This record gives sequence, C-alpha cells and structure tokens, in this order.
Amino acid sequence: MNQINVQALAGQQSKERLLLDADYEQLRANNLAVTILNAMPIASMVLNKQRQLIFGNTAFLTLLQIDSIEPFIGIKPGDLLGCNNVKSGFNGCGTSDACRVCGVFKTLSDCISDGSGLAECTINSSIGAQNLAVKAETITIDQKEFILFSFLDISNEKKRILLERIFYHDILNTAHNISGMTELLASGEYEDSREQFLGMLMKSASKLIDEINTHRLITFDTQLEQSSKPVIINSRSFFNDLQTEFRSYMTGNESFMFDSRSEDFSFYGNEVLIKRVVTNMIKNAFEAEQDEVRITFGMIPFQQNGAMIWVNNPGYMTEEVQLQIFNRSFSTKASDRGLGTYSMKLLTEKYLNGKIYFTSKKETGTSFIIEIPGQG
Repeated sequence: MNQINVQALAGQQSKERLLLDADYEQLRANNLAVTILNAMPIASMVLNKQRQLIFGNTAFLTLLQIDSIEPFIGIKPGDLLGCNNVKSGFNGCGTSDACRVCGVFKTLSDCISDGSGLAECTINSSIGAQNLAVKAETITIDQKEFILFSFLDISNEKKRILLERIFYHDILNTAHNISGMTELLASGEYEDSREQFLGMLMKSASKLIDEINTHRLITFDTQLEQSSKPVIINSRSFFNDLQTEFRSYMTGNESFMFDSRSEDFSFYGNEVLIKRVVTNMIKNAFEAEQDEVRITFGMIPFQQNGAMIWVNNPGYMTEEVQLQIFNRSFSTKASDRGLGTYSMKLLTEKYLNGKIYFTSKKETGTSFIIEIPGQG
C-alpha cells in the first residue's frame, strides 16, 4: 500500500473533528463490535455516512503497516489507499472527475442509497495499479448507522488471468496464420508464390516462438529485462512487417497508411516487446467504432537512439471511456476483454522504460502514442 496522506485532516473544522472522535470512542467502547471486526481476516474499515474513517480492524492496520488508527480518523478510502485521483479532486477522495467511474466510490454510494454495494476496482497509485475486490454494508452499532467497508487485493490473480488471455489471444492469431499459409502451400495452387509463402511461414513460426518465450519471461516478471538484447530496428521495415501482418484485417473498406510526417531511421530496442505493444495499438484502432476505418501509423526519432510511435484512427472516445482506458480490466467490448490498453501500458512503462498516452478529439480522432528511449 502507498504512504497515507496524513495532510488530509489538516483543514477539518473542530466541530467535525469532535464528532469523528465521539464516533471513534463509541465504537471502541463496544467490545463485541471490536472483537468481531478484529477477527475478520480481510482488511476492513468502519466509515461514517460522509465516507470518513472511524475505525480500522487489525488486518487493516497490518496491511497499511501502522500501529494505531487514531491519527487517520476522518480520512477517506481513496486518500488512505494512495489513489492518484485524489490530487485532482477539490476535496480529496470522491471529488475528481475520475471518481465518477471508480469502483470504491460506486460501492460506497450504492451502500448509502441501498444498504450494500459490491464491485471490483482499480486503484492507480505511485506504486502502480492495484486491483481490489470491495464490499460495503450498512451496519448499526449502538443504534447508529455506519458503513463496513472491506477490500481484498486481487492484483496478482488479475494479472495472471490477463497475461494468460493476452498470451493465448496472440499465439492463436499467429497459429491461425501458420495454419492458413500451410494450407495454401499444400493446395498446390500458388506455386508461383511458394517462396514468398515459405518466407512468411518461417517468419510466423519465429514470431510464435518469440511470443511463447516473452510470455514465459513476463510470467516470472523479474527475468523479462534479460529476455533479449536491444537490436537495430528500421522504421520503414518495421512498418512493412506490420502492414503484411494486418493484411488479413483488410476487407476492402479499410486503409493502413504510413504517416507522411514519419522518418526513415533506425533505433535500438527490444523488437519483440515493441511489436507486441504496437500490434495491440493497431488492433484497437481497427476494432474502434468508426464509420471509416482509416488507420495511420507514424514513427519519428525520440531522444538518442529511441523512437516515438503513434497510431491514429478517426474514432472518438467518450470522456467516461477515456477516464478508464488504461485500467487493467476495462474494455468497451465485453466483460472478459480489457487486455489491449492495459498490456500496452504494462509492457511500455514497466519493461521498455517508456511512456504511453493518448489523445481523443472529434476533430482529429484518437491517437495512441508511445515514447521508447534508446537502449543501445
């Protein structure tokens, strides 16, 4: 967990503080309630109807590595969990634009209105993304209503499931390409193109091996940085390879062009991981809801021996989608999707030491951009 922002109490009025302290003393004096809360193995908080902390159980104190709850009475869950969005809110947790789509805020709002709430949520903090399963229930202690808010960190399980889905999705695509080219070769109908198909078949088989090795290393996490040494990558060749790979996406109404602002240059980097990120960028662009599928791909030098790469499509994302775009489980497609943008962020920032961001406007469409520093 992130460091707790103890500054969150600084501006409270003395009257409010007295009420908070009175609630804390009332709850602490109820031995049965305290015993039950401390016996719970899941980190849990007792909040008032303003979503402020009144009490935290033993599991909660252990998780946050604190000895006493008293210095943090009155702080809201987002502040306690180190959520990045609290900085942009006018009054901390629950007051930023991103809070509208936050699972924690929704769960607590549902609890206040309906008596209970349940959701999964991604908290982005300075130590990275944390996936939480959160639950809130209205409870009555000494004839006063409070909110029992419990949360469980399910980040490792989510990461494992998502990486497996990314892996199977990618290798199935490559395996289908290999199968299709093998059938064409076996048919004997394309003898004039036999050498070309063999070359494509060998490249796809090599890609399949690279993807298996990459996933194996990602699974063990710390070994990934040793997965391969940087190689020289030419921008024009890189685009040509991608254009060949995405021919199967082209049904006659789409276009996939090299941006005229691009430059023909070479840079150093982990080609397997960079291609994985860019492939997802392009797939997202093809799958975006848009009247005209017109994908533009661009590359220019970035810093020393690095590259800036972007993919643009005419589609536009709503503000609600933009607020969630890099969340681990978010997808505009289906509940079991949400792999593309999260895997792009994970690979770019954690394993390539780069940066990824996007712009989305009705006038210019949506562009995903990655900045990859040179590794040579």
